[in-house]
Parts: sequence; structure tokens; C-alpha cells
Amino acid sequence: MADKTAEKRQQILITAMQLFSAKGSSVTSMQEIAEVCGMSKGSLYLHFKSKEELEKSIYEHIANRIKDEILRVDQDPLLAPKEQLRKQTEVLLVHFLEIREFLLKQFHDQMPPGKPPFDKENMRQEMLAALQWFNHKLKTIYGPDVEPYTLEIGMFMASMLSSYIHFLFMPGFHLNVGITADHQVQLLDDIVASILHRRPEPLIPMEAIGQLSQSCQTDVRVTRHPLIVIKAMKNELKHIQLEPDAREDAMESLRLMEKELLALQPSRAVLKGMLANLEGIENLESLFTELKGTILTILESYLTPVGMKQESVSKSET
Repeated sequence: MADKTAEKRQQILITAMQLFSAKGSSVTSMQEIAEVCGMSKGSLYLHFKSKEELEKSIYEHIANRIKDEILRVDQDPLLAPKEQLRKQTEVLLVHFLEIREFLLKQFHDQMPPGKPPFDKENMRQEMLAALQWFNHKLKTIYGPDVEPYTLEIGMFMASMLSSYIHFLFMPGFHLNVGITADHQVQLLDDIVASILHRRPEPLIPMEAIGQLSQSCQTDVRVTRHPLIVIKAMKNELKHIQLEPDAREDAMESLRLMEKELLALQPSRAVLKGMLANLEGIENLESLFTELKGTILTILESYLTPVGMKQESVSKSET
């Protein structure tokens, strides 16, 4: 009974995907899907509660098919690890060719705002699993020395694949998936050879995978740019109770911070000094905390002290 239910569910998914590919999901009714499947509309709703659930299930079905075939290649004893990776790249491109019309129709349909056609949390977990799989694959092919660079290599290769996939969707443009897979693996060879020759400090270490998992599960608020926060502080300063001299000093500090943030080479000393001038102003604490956080992020991420720059240059020269 369970097998028959699974078979019927798969039939519905394939039928719906074909209808959506031909007409688009917005103009395809559940009644039409049921009729093509040879079942009643009520029976269809026993498998899928809504068209939205059906659409999400189609995306999951596609993803599982691709993942299953990629993992099947991993089990092929006749292929060396690099040949497996080349074959898996080809598998991915072929599947996108197969579902091209479906995806084009889906992109053209207006999706309800805030309702993506896939489960976000599941997608995050799949992404982390893919990164770990790619890390293992790279170490198998190129050795353990490549591990510190897995994330950066993965980001580059994913961007390249994404670009190739975009070309697959261009009308009248024909991309040979076999040649593309060969080229992708050759690019990977070149990138790994260059990195292992130079041995730079990894910008994104493998440990970031765990941090990425934690950040994905946190509802992080969008951080405002410091110039936006400074503008809000200026407006607030006009209304709060403050001595005229103190108000003017605060305004001047904010103006100097604006000037530095817009400069090509902002001064760390000026930003930190002006930030200190603003600390402790009553009724401005919340905005000050927000500004301090964004400024510290800029200082840590972009404005490396001169001594540290010189030290890093010296290390690269030795």
C-alpha cells in the first residue's frame, strides 16, 4: 500500500511538472492535474493539500533526483575521483537542461511575496552537506593540503557552474555539457595548482562551515550603514535636551565621522576618537550602540592598521 501511494505521488509530481512546463503553474489548476492523472480532485488533495505544497514538492523531487544520481556516480568503482567529479558536473548540467522549460515558466510566474518554492531550512542543511561532500572530494583528488581552501574553491566553482547554467537558458544558445564539464574540471586543476603553489592565508577557513550553520538559524536584523545611523543621530540631537555646546560638539563629531567615512582612506584614529566623543549622551544610547557596532565592523574588516599591513607585506616577500 505504501509503495502504491509513493508511486501515485511520483506520478502526480511528474504530471504537474510537465503541465507547469507547458503552461505555467499560475494557469494550471489542481482539477486539470487530477484529470490528467486519472483521479478525482479530492483524491489529489489527499496527496497534496495545496498547489503551493505541490510546487514545493516538485522542487524537492528535482533536487533529490540530482542528488541521488550524483551520489550514484560516487559509487562507480570504474571511475577515478576526478573522473567522478567530471561526470557529476555533467549530470548536473544535463538535469538542468531537462527541467529548463519548467524553471523558465516558474520564473515567469509571479510567486507570492515571502513564499519561496522550497524549504529554507532544508536548503541550508543541504548546502552544508554539499560543502562537506565537496571538501571530501577535493581532499581525495588533490590531497589534504587543499582542505583549508575548500570553501573558497567551492564558491568559485559554484559561481562558474551557475554562469554556465544561465547560458543553458538562453534561447538559441547551445552549450555542449560534456565539453563544459571537461572545462570545469580543468579550471579546478588550475585553481588548486595555483593555490597550493602560493599557499596564501585562507580568507574563509573550513571552520566557517559551523559558523555558517549557526548564522543561518539566527534571524539576523539587517545592519544599517553607519552614514544612515549618523543621519538618524543628527535628527535625534535636534530634539533631545542638551547643553548648546555639548550639542554642537556632538554634531561636529558626527560631521567629522561622515567626512572620514566618505574618504578614500578613512582614519582609524579620527573614527575612534569621534566615537568616544559621542558616548554617554542621554537618550542617544541606542543609536550610539548601533553606530559603534557598525564602525567597529568597518575598522576590523576594512581598515587594517598600517603596522599590520606592513607586516603582512613583509611575510609575503619572505
